[in-house]
Amino acid sequence: MIAFASLFLGLVVGVVPVTVLVEKPVAAVRIELDGRTVGRVAQAPWTLALDFGAEPLPHELVARALDAEGKEVGVARQFVNLPRPPAEVEVVLERDAKGRAVAARFSGQSLIASRPARVTATFDEKPLPVESTRIALPDYDPGARHIVSVELVFGPAVRSRTDLVFGGAETSVVSSELTAVAVRATAAGKSPDAPDLAGALVRRGRALPVVAVEQGPAMVCVVRGPSVALALKALGTGGKTTLLRQPDGRRLPQFDRDASRYEMALEKDDRARFIWPMPRTIENSPGAQLFDKSRDFLGADGGIAWLLTRVEHPQQRPAEIRLADAAAVAGLEATATGQRRAVILVIGDEKSDDSRHSPASVRRYLEAMRVPFYVWSLKSAATQPLVKNWGKVEEVSSAARLEEAFARVKADLASQRIVWVEGRYLPQEITLSESAAGLELAK
Repeated sequence: MIAFASLFLGLVVGVVPVTVLVEKPVAAVRIELDGRTVGRVAQAPWTLALDFGAEPLPHELVARALDAEGKEVGVARQFVNLPRPPAEVEVVLERDAKGRAVAARFSGQSLIASRPARVTATFDEKPLPVESTRIALPDYDPGARHIVSVELVFGPAVRSRTDLVFGGAETSVVSSELTAVAVRATAAGKSPDAPDLAGALVRRGRALPVVAVEQGPAMVCVVRGPSVALALKALGTGGKTTLLRQPDGRRLPQFDRDASRYEMALEKDDRARFIWPMPRTIENSPGAQLFDKSRDFLGADGGIAWLLTRVEHPQQRPAEIRLADAAAVAGLEATATGQRRAVILVIGDEKSDDSRHSPASVRRYLEAMRVPFYVWSLKSAATQPLVKNWGKVEEVSSAARLEEAFARVKADLASQRIVWVEGRYLPQEITLSESAAGLELAK
């Protein structure tokens, strides 16, 4: 009956048009942002210009469908500036004058492609022909329960499916949602189990049911310029020279460039991912930015010094650098899998930052997302003018300084736990109660 046609990917700020798909008997739609009514639309194209504010923050966007008498007959919801699946599809039923479902309309979007490679649809598990975004439904028993399924395939591993259940005039999308809350242990002792945290996490004064508590692997997202040149100059290769005995008895020096590869490493199953601060626009998603990322490196692949001096982007002379924007997007990446997390921004020899967002607003955003954030500089504050914009910055201009800074990140990750609670909520709405002794929210 109602679904969002606007599916927001990446970070959204400022005034952005929000469009919904509606069908009879919808006469008007009330739009709410973070629980507050912000507008109403009552005619096609069912679009409202909505101000998301000047700074990136997590938001909950709700569209309530109303009939001619003002009664709520449907609701659609999505979260903005929070991690989203790589592909999404929304489905709404189209009904005739008698209220009978005659077709399904869908809207889909992906971060990796503007159009799906394949669309499949079924009605009660039987294939339906798909020729456009409107799929005609076959004859059916209006008194029985039926399922319409639409799946969009954007790549070998990127797909999204929605199952819409209806019978007669009733429609529902069945889903089970959870929220991952990152907490930090402030005292030594046994890691808490789910029963230990009953009543510990609250939202608007109501305790949230805790489903599970996990430690699991961590995700560390590193934002750094495309070149390893400055890192190599400051940190060196980490190589060592040793004397190797030759068959004739002589000892000759041999340099091993990777001798220190595994020093300063994350735990073996933890992952590090580079987010490159050179933006690309996303087709059909105005204002959104997509940043290239590296493959994931396990702790078993090498230490942080080895990664900083080996991993680089092929585009060595980008037209612009957006460190702050990339750091904000790194927060989305770090939280997308619901794991222990951290974001590290490594400032190099950049002379300017072309970001849309200020360093202060990015810090506030990552704090709201419950993402621990570290800023490192490969140069001293006296020789790197961008440092002053970021507040607390750790200089990592030598291997010894890097080791100290990295030890603090590892200690932070070791103290983190992920608490899963029932329901989907904005991270800044969840707080700890007085019963949460020995814990604090990660930030």
